[in-house]
Amino acid sequence: MLVRTSLPLKNVALITGLALLLLFGGPYLLHHLAAPRYNAVANGLLADVLVTFPAAYYFLIIRPLKLRKRNILFVVSCCLCVAYLIMPPTQQAYILQLRKLSVAAELGFIIYAISKVRSISKQYRHLQHHLPDVANQLQHSMTKALGNTMPVRLLASELTVMRFSLLYWLKTAAAPYNAISFSTHKQSGYASLFGVILFVAIIELAGFHLLLLNYSVTSAIVVTALSIYGLMFLIADFAAIIKSPVLVHHNNLLLRVGIRWHLFTTCDNIASATKITDSFTPPKGCFKGAVTKGSINMHIVFKQPVNINRLYGSTLQVRELVISIDQADEFLAALSLTPIVH
Repeated sequence: MLVRTSLPLKNVALITGLALLLLFGGPYLLHHLAAPRYNAVANGLLADVLVTFPAAYYFLIIRPLKLRKRNILFVVSCCLCVAYLIMPPTQQAYILQLRKLSVAAELGFIIYAISKVRSISKQYRHLQHHLPDVANQLQHSMTKALGNTMPVRLLASELTVMRFSLLYWLKTAAAPYNAISFSTHKQSGYASLFGVILFVAIIELAGFHLLLLNYSVTSAIVVTALSIYGLMFLIADFAAIIKSPVLVHHNNLLLRVGIRWHLFTTCDNIASATKITDSFTPPKGCFKGAVTKGSINMHIVFKQPVNINRLYGSTLQVRELVISIDQADEFLAALSLTPIVH
């Protein structure tokens, strides 16, 4: 069984649709408006970005998830940055004045965060004595020191992406002595697939950027920046897949795929782990955690539900999952289970 603690799909669709409408529809509308109505519509668009969207985010995201209300300040700050990029010069002057009001609060948070660096580092080193996992350790140490809030979790997620994309050559913490590691990507041929995806994405990024320049320079810059971040995420995920294998250490088990998801449990908590064939169909409610959809070769059922932590998504509580393990028989032997084929 899989129990979701995430938002209703309707809420996600509504807030995403509103964001895309404001980001692309607003500049497009302003570009085609006649001069007499230009300032009035621009002021209305500014109000929608700074008031309507934060209000919608509060009722669609913060309130259903029962997040702290102060998270709306972070949303407003992001809206100010986006508004400055898409609004004409007259409205940009208003934004700069409003931006000054949030600078003091942001500087205070930055100073507070800097003062906690030693505490974060200490907590991070302490976690490394267990099964090492950069994404989990970084987020856990930051939330423990700075508070378990959405801005802190997002910051931890961003730092994780930058760690594996821009600093992918750095070594990760060594696994504990006698820990057995299992890769999750070799049999699926994901390295070749990643190369193709990266090449095509770079070509499309360049072409789409040139296309958008004909309509809006600002939109082209924003979309290109978001696309570059998407490429960074792909690189980070690939680097993490290679450097972050599944680990079995005594009775401890760390299952993970790149920076996408991870879970900690014990080998004793596994009710069954079976090898599966291409004809196997995951049951309803089963978490699909393989590198690619067609590479699954292991079906694991847990005695007690386990929490799956995802980089940007909410935590999922699951009873079973499917994953790809390159050394399936060796993995089952490490769990002290007899190989069974579905």
